[in-house]
Amino acid sequence: MKSLIPLIFLCLLSPTTSYAWDSVGHRTTAAIALNFLSKEKREKLVAILQQHPRYQEDFLDSIPPLVQRRDDITQAVWLLGQAAYWPDIARRFKSSDRQLYNRPAWHYTDGAWVRGVADAQGNVYLDIQKFPDITGSDASTIRNQNQIDNIITALDYNTRILADDNSLPVDRAVALCWVLHLMSDLHQPLHSGSLYSRNLFDLGDRGGNGITTDSRSLHQRWDSALAGETISRNVELILEEISQLNLPVIQGQSSDWTIWLQESRELLLEWVYTDAMKTEIRRAEKENANFEAVPLSASYVNAMTQTSRQRIGLAGYRIAIWAENELN
Repeated sequence: MKSLIPLIFLCLLSPTTSYAWDSVGHRTTAAIALNFLSKEKREKLVAILQQHPRYQEDFLDSIPPLVQRRDDITQAVWLLGQAAYWPDIARRFKSSDRQLYNRPAWHYTDGAWVRGVADAQGNVYLDIQKFPDITGSDASTIRNQNQIDNIITALDYNTRILADDNSLPVDRAVALCWVLHLMSDLHQPLHSGSLYSRNLFDLGDRGGNGITTDSRSLHQRWDSALAGETISRNVELILEEISQLNLPVIQGQSSDWTIWLQESRELLLEWVYTDAMKTEIRRAEKENANFEAVPLSASYVNAMTQTSRQRIGLAGYRIAIWAENELN
């Protein structure tokens, strides 16, 4: 499958490396989505984004001059990539705007939370009893931000705002950023649950952030799983990867993010936390000692890289499905 994304744009993002669910990862997911979106929907998304309350300072003032001089497609790829990353940009706003736009609890879910297809917990319980299920509210009941308690209900709310052309234009623009961002985040397994143990992680390891490896935390290793390849190469590999999957046609498909959540949880439960990590936790708890870093094997890194490409590809493809079928 040939990429439709201009290579000049990909080179502008980073000359050498690409990362999974950080800045470049969210931009890559948006780029993948744009390979499958119609011209009409691409232009619709850009028109919605132009009503963003911080469009001048966070978008126009940041666009690289070389992109600004290029065609509409190149500009759309950059703008929607910036939109997909914008919820992370909001973490660094000054106090007043950070309070308005930063939503830390929207990026992940408690592993005990269940709803719909996601009827199995995503938490790993090490030598302790499983917590009771937290039954999530139906999507149709999520009508305001006060009801949002995790990534799924954040998607319920923001997709409703974005799909409703009677919503305030500024609200739709902000919701667009969150929809692009959260649909990507949900495909990262460590956003779907945590590991709990009797003493060391009695409050949870925060989605792998408490597990140290030979280089950074487990969560950070997954976030940077695609490091080492150029962005253009990663987009090419991702498109090749998802072209081999039995994907549905885009038109007429519905979207159910609880399916995506359950997929991430299955990965988390099956192999994201290794036996070596669990052995080290048990040792540290038995000896009342600190957790020692657990190196990731070459086979684990290879599997993580391949899985990350597939998950980012699916996220982009599913963004296109939702936009083509739900966005007015």
